[in-house]
Amino acid sequence: MIEVSAHLIGGPVYFAGDRISSRVTFSNVRQTAGCPQNYIATKKSEEVLGWASAQVVCVCTINPQKVLVMDSISNCNTSMTINSTSLSPKAGERGLVIFSTKPKILVCDLTLPDESNTDYLYQETLPSSLPPSFRGQAIKYSYKLKIGLQRVGAPVKLLNIPFRLMTWQLCGLPNCQDEQGIVVSNPFLKTSQCVNPEFDDPLETMQLLTSRRSPSVYKVTNGKGKVVNLCLFKSGYRLGEDIVGTLDFSASNVSCIQYSVSLQSQEVVPEEKRRRIGPYSKFADEIVTSYSKHHEFCIGFLQTHLSLPVPLHVTPSFDTDMVALKWRLHFEFVTAVTPLRWSGENNWEAPTSLDIETMVWDLPIVIYPTTPAHVSKALYGTCDATVVL
Repeated sequence: MIEVSAHLIGGPVYFAGDRISSRVTFSNVRQTAGCPQNYIATKKSEEVLGWASAQVVCVCTINPQKVLVMDSISNCNTSMTINSTSLSPKAGERGLVIFSTKPKILVCDLTLPDESNTDYLYQETLPSSLPPSFRGQAIKYSYKLKIGLQRVGAPVKLLNIPFRLMTWQLCGLPNCQDEQGIVVSNPFLKTSQCVNPEFDDPLETMQLLTSRRSPSVYKVTNGKGKVVNLCLFKSGYRLGEDIVGTLDFSASNVSCIQYSVSLQSQEVVPEEKRRRIGPYSKFADEIVTSYSKHHEFCIGFLQTHLSLPVPLHVTPSFDTDMVALKWRLHFEFVTAVTPLRWSGENNWEAPTSLDIETMVWDLPIVIYPTTPAHVSKALYGTCDATVVL
């Protein structure tokens, strides 16, 4: 029998515009069980593979309960028959194939002697205009390397290797060419060799935007006065970074009992493509997902700080014609209706009951991608796949 294995050489994460490479190995291994049906061999020690092709596809899965789609798209599913001798990008996919590369023939009429193997290299350059990998509640973008195989007289089999695609083209990077020279590099780390030299400028720009500190102070107030002074050192962060800020209650005239801050993503679908809940209802609200959260009781505090990690598995900010992903910090402040009276610094008893009110505030931020090698170390995705014919 024939064993086909594929391995992604560059890892499971790529940039849009990058080149994806895969090593495909065809092996003639001894069969331990009985011969399957439709088995044809030229000799007892030889195996024949009719053909094998490879291509990259992007599948867009749309939730019809949240997004307006045509029935032909939502029910898109193409199956393969035993008499089929070709591979369609839609084969075996439930969803809309919005992108597919031209299939490349790897082998044709390949004869493998007993216990032999042969390797082939597949390479393809991904376009720069592709959307990133995204697993939203309304829309999902997923990428995979699809390898089609067929032995003579047998049905077509598929070998799929999923991978993650990040894009910096949809982040709206400003032009920072005049400041590229001040980007600081770590002399204790080995210089990473970029697969595509055109990524040098975007990576340096993202590093500059996320490493440059420009503190911003926000005076948070409610109807009774100032609650806190919030200081954030920057508004743009890369995957894997920590969002750090300070809170100053020293000049506040409203007593803050506790606060919490959450890192949230906003999945926004254009209004003309949103699904209405009812015939007379409004459009469905934006989809909000919470990730890391920081919570602290701050009664009696003069100053404190917050720290929120940005997970490596999330999708950075992007905007397409189908969906836009935005990020924000969601603050909740629990304040006292009447200011607390302190009887002394060392002798104070908390009240048995306290009238409180909650204040909510959202602060938009931008999440940028980081190097694919950094993200690959945190993912548990596989770079290998095997199928037996």
